[in-house]
Amino acid sequence: MGTTGWARRLWANARSEQARSETPPPLVDDEKWPHLTPVERVEAVVATLVDRRTATASSPIGLSPGEIQAIDNDQSAPIGAAYRRFLELVGGGVGSFLQGSDVFDPLILGLGRAADDLLVENDVPFTLSPTDRVIFMHQGYSFDFLRGTGADPEVWSYSETYHPDLNPFHNAPTFTDWFRTLAEQHRAHIEARRLRT
Repeated sequence: MGTTGWARRLWANARSEQARSETPPPLVDDEKWPHLTPVERVEAVVATLVDRRTATASSPIGLSPGEIQAIDNDQSAPIGAAYRRFLELVGGGVGSFLQGSDVFDPLILGLGRAADDLLVENDVPFTLSPTDRVIFMHQGYSFDFLRGTGADPEVWSYSETYHPDLNPFHNAPTFTDWFRTLAEQHRAHIEARRLRT
């Protein structure tokens, strides 16, 4: 089954659960997390995003091999296994998750150059290395990037509102930890909004 088929099946299963349960599915199990491969971690986080409360606006949009290749070619750093799986499953977006930020195709294209420009604009002495891949930018003033070439590299961040003259800072030990944290924050926001109504 192709990656888009996997995501659609997951979405359909989550939607069929809507009639059976008012309780959202559990978040990723903390005890299992360290034992999952990077690819399994991405799949586990995506599963938490495609329930009826989190991604009701649309099903996940996975990217084709050609779209992923265009993203790969856009920056010099290779795409690790975890980030590749993210792109395969939700690289085109998933509901309201991270709306307003440039993290999905096609907005991800050109972020390496935009990040370089932001660093120059703020006279930051840091420069992105050939093994750094920018994966997220918010409103043109902050960005997150993968540091390293492993299957699940570290995530570092820069924000001109944090300290514009300082170097980037360590954000998460791995891409999958970064993704999981953002997904959990998103789910908490959706649940809080649901409880207010």
